[in-house]
Amino acid sequence: MDQTFIKDLLVRGIIGISERERAQKQDILINIVLFGDISKAGQSDAIEDCINYRTVAKKTIAYVERSARFTVEALASDLARLCLEEPGVEGVRIRVEKPGAVRFAQSVGVEIERFLPAGGKRRHQAYISLGSNIAPRQNLVQAVQLLRQSVTVNAVSTVWETEAVGSAGPRFMNATAWVSTDLDAVPLKEQVLRPIEEKLGRVRGGDKYAPRTIDLDILVFDEKVVDGGLWKQDFLALPTSELRPDLLDEQTGRNLGEIAQSLKNHSPAVVVPDLDLNVV
Repeated sequence: MDQTFIKDLLVRGIIGISERERAQKQDILINIVLFGDISKAGQSDAIEDCINYRTVAKKTIAYVERSARFTVEALASDLARLCLEEPGVEGVRIRVEKPGAVRFAQSVGVEIERFLPAGGKRRHQAYISLGSNIAPRQNLVQAVQLLRQSVTVNAVSTVWETEAVGSAGPRFMNATAWVSTDLDAVPLKEQVLRPIEEKLGRVRGGDKYAPRTIDLDILVFDEKVVDGGLWKQDFLALPTSELRPDLLDEQTGRNLGEIAQSLKNHSPAVVVPDLDLNVV
């Protein structure tokens, strides 16, 4: 089977069991081989027919930077699962190493292979915005906890505090969650997101800018941007760009990282440093 590879991807993250390893990020070296038929791309010379190794690399970085696994075995298994959710990937070989972890050894680690089962269904990936300006700390934490009961939460961005849009209400706290799910977009919204909003006391009325306990919306579903506000609004662009800076606005040719930086230069948004939704 054809192979697409990412060689020597160096990322910093929390990995290990000792107090020192849990307290600070360390280098993690990752090598990925993606198995899949790339003959169509070879004939068409079109980027849309290729396995998107850039996306795989960006997702790997976002995941490792925000996860805090105890073992390289668990981290390798997580990354293999994420790779198998990518279009065109039928199998993956992952090598995860901790350089300098053992005295007199260059590195230690594991290498695993995983493949989609015959007839196996590829899971969907979505980026979901979370916003609250009524007891936001409590409601953001509870929203992520409830999301974890229905979908796989891969990573959550930093929490950003931003001005309310369309009203003089309290400032919002906003974040973006990257999730994997077996549900299509509409069932995800109706069966997961709306029930969470209702459980946390979201009241929908005539004023769409009214303060709210929680607001959950799908921004990106299977690499398709479904909310155009992502390119224009700081409370969506800033947190999402931490997870997917490579997302491309086809109308302007700019990626989300560039757009977010431009918005940040003219925005009163600030990071909330003491609220980490990855550990709730």
